[in-house]
Amino acid sequence: MSGTVSTTPGARRIDGTAVPFQEAIVAWTGAAREVLIETAHGYGHFVTVKELAGRVQEMSGVYTDAPVRTWVDAVLRKVARRDRAVGDPPLTALCVQENHTVTPSYRYVLELAALPVPEDLELHAAYARWQCYATYGTDVPAGIPPLTPKVAAARGRTVRTAEPVAEPVARPRLCPECFLELAANGNCGFCDPTR
Repeated sequence: MSGTVSTTPGARRIDGTAVPFQEAIVAWTGAAREVLIETAHGYGHFVTVKELAGRVQEMSGVYTDAPVRTWVDAVLRKVARRDRAVGDPPLTALCVQENHTVTPSYRYVLELAALPVPEDLELHAAYARWQCYATYGTDVPAGIPPLTPKVAAARGRTVRTAEPVAEPVARPRLCPECFLELAANGNCGFCDPTR
Protein backbone atom coordinates (compact mmCIF):
# COMPACT_ATOMS: atom_id res chain seq x y z
CA MET A 1 0.00 0.00 0.00
CA SER A 2 1.32 3.42 -0.83
CA GLY A 3 0.36 6.79 0.54
CA THR A 4 0.10 8.05 4.07
CA VAL A 5 -0.23 5.66 6.97
CA SER A 6 -3.13 6.20 9.31
CA THR A 7 -2.33 6.42 13.02
CA THR A 8 -5.67 4.85 14.02
CA PRO A 9 -6.76 1.41 12.95
CA GLY A 10 -9.72 1.52 10.64
CA ALA A 11 -10.54 0.77 7.06
CA ARG A 12 -10.12 3.21 4.19
CA ARG A 13 -9.80 3.38 0.47
CA ILE A 14 -6.46 4.23 -1.12
CA ASP A 15 -7.52 7.89 -1.32
CA GLY A 16 -8.03 7.93 2.47
CA THR A 17 -11.83 7.78 2.43
CA ALA A 18 -13.02 5.98 5.56
CA VAL A 19 -14.87 2.69 5.10
CA PRO A 20 -16.99 1.23 7.93
CA PHE A 21 -15.23 -1.89 9.18
CA GLN A 22 -18.26 -4.12 8.51
CA GLU A 23 -18.28 -2.97 4.87
CA ALA A 24 -14.55 -3.63 4.72
CA ILE A 25 -15.09 -7.19 6.01
CA VAL A 26 -17.69 -7.78 3.29
CA ALA A 27 -15.33 -6.45 0.60
CA TRP A 28 -12.44 -8.52 1.93
CA THR A 29 -14.64 -11.65 2.09
CA GLY A 30 -15.51 -11.41 -1.61
CA ALA A 31 -11.87 -10.90 -2.49
CA ALA A 32 -10.80 -13.75 -0.18
CA ARG A 33 -13.12 -16.18 -1.97
CA GLU A 34 -11.58 -15.16 -5.29
CA VAL A 35 -8.05 -15.64 -3.97
CA LEU A 36 -8.89 -19.01 -2.45
CA ILE A 37 -10.62 -20.26 -5.62
CA GLU A 38 -7.61 -19.14 -7.66
CA THR A 39 -5.38 -20.99 -5.17
CA ALA A 40 -7.47 -24.16 -5.59
CA HIS A 41 -6.63 -24.25 -9.30
CA GLY A 42 -3.14 -25.55 -8.46
CA TYR A 43 -2.85 -28.97 -6.82
CA GLY A 44 -0.99 -28.68 -3.52
CA HIS A 45 -1.25 -24.88 -3.49
CA PHE A 46 -2.21 -22.90 -0.40
CA VAL A 47 -1.91 -19.32 0.82
CA THR A 48 -0.70 -17.99 4.15
CA VAL A 49 -2.82 -15.65 6.25
CA LYS A 50 -0.34 -12.83 5.61
CA GLU A 51 -0.43 -13.37 1.84
CA LEU A 52 -4.23 -13.56 1.86
CA ALA A 53 -4.52 -10.35 3.89
CA GLY A 54 -2.30 -8.46 1.48
CA ARG A 55 -4.07 -9.75 -1.60
CA VAL A 56 -7.62 -9.09 -0.35
CA GLN A 57 -6.75 -5.51 0.53
CA GLU A 58 -5.18 -4.95 -2.86
CA MET A 59 -8.06 -6.61 -4.75
CA SER A 60 -10.80 -4.83 -2.82
CA GLY A 61 -9.07 -1.44 -2.70
CA VAL A 62 -9.88 -1.30 1.02
CA TYR A 63 -6.92 -1.12 3.38
CA THR A 64 -6.34 -1.16 7.12
CA ASP A 65 -3.48 -0.67 9.54
CA ALA A 66 -5.18 -2.98 12.04
CA PRO A 67 -3.20 -6.13 12.77
CA VAL A 68 -4.20 -8.96 10.43
CA ARG A 69 -5.05 -11.22 13.38
CA THR A 70 -7.81 -8.79 14.43
CA TRP A 71 -9.85 -9.09 11.23
CA VAL A 72 -8.82 -12.01 9.03
CA ASP A 73 -10.66 -14.60 11.14
CA ALA A 74 -13.94 -12.74 10.55
CA VAL A 75 -13.26 -12.85 6.80
CA LEU A 76 -12.46 -16.58 6.82
CA ARG A 77 -15.55 -17.34 8.92
CA LYS A 78 -17.74 -15.50 6.40
CA VAL A 79 -16.14 -17.51 3.58
CA ALA A 80 -16.79 -20.73 5.55
CA ARG A 81 -20.46 -19.83 6.12
CA ARG A 82 -20.95 -19.06 2.45
CA ASP A 83 -19.27 -22.31 1.36
CA ARG A 84 -21.39 -24.32 3.80
CA ALA A 85 -24.62 -22.60 2.70
CA VAL A 86 -24.11 -23.45 -0.98
CA GLY A 87 -22.53 -26.88 -0.44
CA ASP A 88 -19.03 -25.98 -1.63
CA PRO A 89 -15.94 -27.52 -0.05
CA PRO A 90 -14.36 -25.37 2.68
CA LEU A 91 -12.02 -22.97 0.90
CA THR A 92 -10.69 -21.86 4.28
CA ALA A 93 -8.66 -25.09 4.36
CA LEU A 94 -6.44 -23.46 1.72
CA CYS A 95 -5.41 -20.66 4.10
CA VAL A 96 -2.71 -21.57 6.59
CA GLN A 97 -0.60 -19.86 9.22
CA GLU A 98 3.09 -19.08 8.66
CA ASN A 99 4.01 -22.51 10.08
CA HIS A 100 1.65 -24.06 7.47
CA THR A 101 -0.88 -25.30 10.05
CA VAL A 102 -4.55 -24.54 9.62
CA THR A 103 -5.94 -21.33 11.03
CA PRO A 104 -8.24 -21.29 14.06
CA SER A 105 -11.10 -20.52 11.66
CA TYR A 106 -10.74 -24.00 10.15
CA ARG A 107 -12.22 -25.40 13.37
CA TYR A 108 -15.21 -23.18 12.62
CA VAL A 109 -15.75 -25.18 9.41
CA LEU A 110 -16.19 -28.28 11.56
CA GLU A 111 -18.46 -26.41 13.95
CA LEU A 112 -20.68 -25.32 11.04
CA ALA A 113 -20.95 -28.94 9.89
CA ALA A 114 -21.62 -30.11 13.47
CA LEU A 115 -18.56 -32.36 13.27
CA PRO A 116 -16.20 -33.13 16.13
CA VAL A 117 -12.65 -31.85 15.89
CA PRO A 118 -10.66 -34.83 14.61
CA GLU A 119 -7.54 -36.07 16.33
CA ASP A 120 -5.50 -35.14 13.25
CA LEU A 121 -6.81 -31.72 12.22
CA GLU A 122 -4.02 -31.21 9.68
CA LEU A 123 -4.88 -34.41 7.81
CA HIS A 124 -8.56 -33.47 7.88
CA ALA A 125 -7.66 -30.11 6.33
CA ALA A 126 -5.53 -31.88 3.70
CA TYR A 127 -8.61 -33.85 2.61
CA ALA A 128 -10.64 -30.62 2.56
CA ARG A 129 -7.97 -28.98 0.34
CA TRP A 130 -8.15 -32.05 -1.89
CA GLN A 131 -11.90 -31.47 -2.30
CA CYS A 132 -11.24 -27.84 -3.18
CA TYR A 133 -8.68 -28.83 -5.84
CA ALA A 134 -11.10 -31.34 -7.37
CA THR A 135 -14.04 -28.92 -7.30
CA TYR A 136 -12.18 -26.02 -8.90
CA GLY A 137 -10.69 -27.92 -11.83
CA THR A 138 -7.41 -29.40 -10.70
CA ASP A 139 -6.45 -32.96 -11.56
CA VAL A 140 -6.22 -34.72 -8.22
CA PRO A 141 -4.03 -37.81 -8.00
CA ALA A 142 -5.26 -40.88 -6.15
CA GLY A 143 -3.92 -41.60 -2.70
CA ILE A 144 -3.58 -39.64 0.49
CA PRO A 145 -3.63 -35.86 0.03
CA PRO A 146 -0.42 -34.08 0.88
CA LEU A 147 0.13 -32.17 4.07
CA THR A 148 1.61 -28.70 3.75
CA PRO A 149 5.43 -28.81 3.46
CA LYS A 150 6.24 -27.51 6.95
CA VAL A 151 3.72 -29.84 8.60
CA ALA A 152 5.02 -32.81 6.61
CA ALA A 153 8.62 -31.92 7.48
CA ALA A 154 7.78 -31.55 11.18
CA ARG A 155 6.05 -34.90 11.18
CA GLY A 156 8.98 -36.48 9.38
CA ARG A 157 11.33 -35.22 12.07
CA THR A 158 8.95 -36.39 14.78
CA VAL A 159 8.76 -39.87 13.33
CA ARG A 160 12.52 -40.14 12.95
CA THR A 161 13.27 -38.93 16.46
CA ALA A 162 10.52 -41.03 18.01
CA GLU A 163 11.92 -44.27 16.60
CA PRO A 164 14.45 -45.97 18.86
CA VAL A 165 17.96 -45.75 17.52
CA ALA A 166 19.48 -49.20 17.22
CA GLU A 167 22.93 -49.62 18.70
CA PRO A 168 25.43 -50.60 16.06
CA VAL A 169 26.09 -54.30 16.24
CA ALA A 170 29.76 -55.25 16.11
CA ARG A 171 30.52 -57.85 13.53
CA PRO A 172 31.93 -60.96 15.13
CA ARG A 173 35.56 -61.67 14.47
CA LEU A 174 36.01 -64.95 12.65
CA CYS A 175 38.88 -67.41 12.55
CA PRO A 176 40.60 -67.11 9.16
CA GLU A 177 41.06 -70.90 9.06
CA CYS A 178 37.70 -72.41 10.08
CA PHE A 179 35.52 -69.25 10.00
CA LEU A 180 34.12 -69.89 13.48
CA GLU A 181 33.68 -66.94 15.84
CA LEU A 182 36.79 -66.15 17.85
CA ALA A 183 36.73 -66.05 21.63
CA ALA A 184 36.92 -62.69 23.41
CA ASN A 185 40.69 -63.14 23.77
CA GLY A 186 41.01 -63.51 19.97
CA ASN A 187 41.84 -67.24 20.00
CA CYS A 188 39.95 -69.85 18.01
CA GLY A 189 38.68 -72.57 20.29
CA PHE A 190 38.88 -75.11 17.49
CA CYS A 191 42.05 -74.25 15.55
CA ASP A 192 44.26 -72.86 18.33
CA PRO A 193 46.80 -75.54 19.34
CA THR A 194 47.11 -74.11 22.85
CA ARG A 195 43.44 -74.60 23.65
